[in-house]
Parts: sequence; C-alpha cells; structure tokens
Amino acid sequence: MDVISFENVADVCYDPNDPLYWDRDSLRREVDRTFDLCNSCRMCFKYCTAFPRLFEIMDGPADGDVRNISEADQKKVIGECYQCKICYVACPYTDADGHKYDLNFPALMQRAVNIDARENGISFRSKVLQNPDMAGKMNTGLISRLVNKTMNMNFHRKIMQAILGIHKDKKLPEFHRTSFARWFQKYRKKQEQEHTLIADPVAKVVLFSTCFVNYNNPSLGRDVVEVLERNRVHVDCPEQNCCGMPALESGDLKFAIKKMKRNVRLLLPYAKQGYKILAVNPTCSLTLKQEYVRFLPEKDRDDAQVVAQATMDLHEFLFELKKDDKLNRDFLSSPGKVAYHLPCHLRAQNIGFRSRDVMKLVPESQIGVVADCCGHDGTWAMKKEYFDLSMTAGKRAFEGLSEQNADVVATDCPLAAIQLEQGMQADTRPLHPIQVLARAYRRPEAGGWTKPIESNSRPGGS
Repeated sequence: MDVISFENVADVCYDPNDPLYWDRDSLRREVDRTFDLCNSCRMCFKYCTAFPRLFEIMDGPADGDVRNISEADQKKVIGECYQCKICYVACPYTDADGHKYDLNFPALMQRAVNIDARENGISFRSKVLQNPDMAGKMNTGLISRLVNKTMNMNFHRKIMQAILGIHKDKKLPEFHRTSFARWFQKYRKKQEQEHTLIADPVAKVVLFSTCFVNYNNPSLGRDVVEVLERNRVHVDCPEQNCCGMPALESGDLKFAIKKMKRNVRLLLPYAKQGYKILAVNPTCSLTLKQEYVRFLPEKDRDDAQVVAQATMDLHEFLFELKKDDKLNRDFLSSPGKVAYHLPCHLRAQNIGFRSRDVMKLVPESQIGVVADCCGHDGTWAMKKEYFDLSMTAGKRAFEGLSEQNADVVATDCPLAAIQLEQGMQADTRPLHPIQVLARAYRRPEAGGWTKPIESNSRPGGS
C-alpha cells in the first residue's frame, strides 16, 4: 500500500467557490493525509475531544493505518471538532507559518460538515439552532417570562430533548422583555432630543451587538455603550443580524452566506467612513474578520475585506485608546481579585490578552488568567450527544477558575459565561470584562463595586 505523503497538498481546498472543495473523493484523501499527520504529531491531544478520539481510533480499530478508519469513526472525529480554532493556532504545519504541509484542521472539518450538509440535508435541530435571530424575535417581549419559566421545567426540557435533541440538563440563555436594539433606538432618540450626543469624539464606532446580546443579554449591551461613552467614543448600532457562525456549524452554507451578505451590506458604509466595528462576542469578531472573506462569493470579497479590516474586539479597541493615552482611567471602585477566562475565539485572533490588560488598569485589582476551553463552543454543548463531552472538555477551565477563589469571574464570551456558571456550579454568572469596567467607573453607592478607590489611587490624584 502506498505511503501517504504529507507534502502532497493537491487536495487542500478551503474555498467553497472552487469545485474541488465539494469533491467527496478529494475530501477523503485530504482527511486521510491530515489525520495521518496529526496522528504522527499528537501535539493537540489536550484540546478538543476530536484529537483524543482520533488517536484512540488509530491505536485501536484502525491499527495504525488511517485508511482503515471507518466512515462512522471518521464522522465521530469530525463531529467532535467544535471549531475552537486553537489547534490551528498551535499547529506548526499551517499555511500561516508558510509550511509546505499547508495544514488547517478546523477548515478541513468545516469542509466535511458542509459537504455532508449538501449531500444529506440540514436537520430540523440544526435549522432551529442556526437561526438565533428568529428565536430571539419569537421569544422577546411579553412572552419572555413564560418562555424562561418553561425552559427551566424538567417536563418541557425532556420534550425539547426528544423533539429537538437539545440536552435536557443544558443551561440555556434567557430572553428579555426588551431587546438591546430597541433600547438603543430609544436611548439615541433621547440623546438627540436632549442634545447629549458626544461632541468631538475621540473615535466613532459601530457596535456589532451580536444576536446574543440583542435578545439574551441586553444589559451587557447597555454596559458597553456606557463604557464607550465614558471614553468619549461615539457609538452607532445600525440594523444587523446574526454573524452566520451558527449556520456554519450546521453546514448550511447558503443560509450562512445570506446572513453574511446582509451584514456586509449594512456595515460597509460605516467601515468606508472610518468607523471601527466592535463585536461584543469573540466568535462574531472572529467570523467577521476571517470567515466572511473565505466563504462569501468572489464578487463580495473586496467589500467583506473592508468590513474585516474595520472589525475589532471591544478590548482590542480600548487597549488602542490606552496606547494613545485616550483611555478614561477615572475608576471609582475596584472589583478586587478577578478570575478571567480567555475564550478560544479570542486566542485564535492573536491579539494578546487585551481584556486582562485593560482590567489591570483599575487600581487595586488583581487579574488571574485561565486560558483553557470552556467546552461550550457555539451550539455544540447544547446537543444531547455532546453535552456530557462539553462538560468534560471544560473541566480544566472550571477547576482553574474555581481554584483562584476570586471575588469576580469574567469572560468575554456570553455563551462561555453560561457554560462556566453551570460547570463551576456557581451562584452567579460570570461577567463580561466590559461589565467589570462599567462598574469600576461607578461609585459603590451608585452600582459600582463595594471597594471604593481613594482619589490618591487614581491617575492625577493627590
């Protein structure tokens, strides 16, 4: 039997506009090459469960030959890749490093998911989970309280598991009476009426609030606006929809592209005017920065690139203000000791620990970092067949954060916050770092942290 050559990159293709991308035989050859290379390296054993699964199969039924892996076992490995992207960051064989092996494990797994979805269709569960905009619109408003109560009832959760395949024990996001977008419209109108818009701002930004903040955590969006405006930043929040990542998870490329195209059309005018596009959720910033250019048709890629170049993470932006000596450091209360969880999709952007760096500017604060994956990863942890695995995948993060005995737990990913709350069996949900800052700008009696910061501890204090 011929030896698989790691240098044979003839089947490397991550552009869905290339016919080779959809060739099943080409996919199998590239999967064989990649699995064989990963098996020979095994550096990624500690990341997602896909790698231990692959190595277990190679050491067992495959008897060391990747071509002996059954289709069922191959699907197990593909299904357990939840697109955290960390293996790509750590891998020494990627195109990013200019290596001749040109390896991109998460992109290959996405290709496999897309081909399977095209050939076998999209499941009902996937169609539900890939459309958070629809779920948000249906469950926001007067009905939200009833929906939240129902989602916490064992009987209804068992029905959801039976019909939708969403695990009955998975803690799910809540819905609210008012969406963030609706709040912002009213807030902006009030500012205009009262002439309180920021004059001569240091920067102008578009807030990509994300569907999660819009429907499931609008108070986080309000805190973002507060922090940005305390830093004399003009904030706009135009119409937008889901970034499209949930649809990519299900392999529904057509639906994902529909979402992507609309966001590019709505955000492009601002990007061309020099606005920065700030995403609250790291998954969304990663998607806007990297996936739009990869998956959109050729004719849309130049516009997508303009949007991508304007997109930043919130704290990436605040850190730039700090470097330019424009960050407001008039903090009035301190969170004390913060256990900070660094989400995978921030690590995958290679921007450093910017949330930690900005929180450290609050006097008398101590920031401890845990960079292990929480195991949530989009909708993966919600699925009945992966929930238990997600708890296992997040164990190091749960334990690492708990061991810090901190006053506050924080993470940039709102979905990770739910996973951490459940995995740590915590009494309160972790905050977003921007919420840590929002409270630090307030006095204790005005909703700030309980520990006041004396004036002589602040920049410019006596």
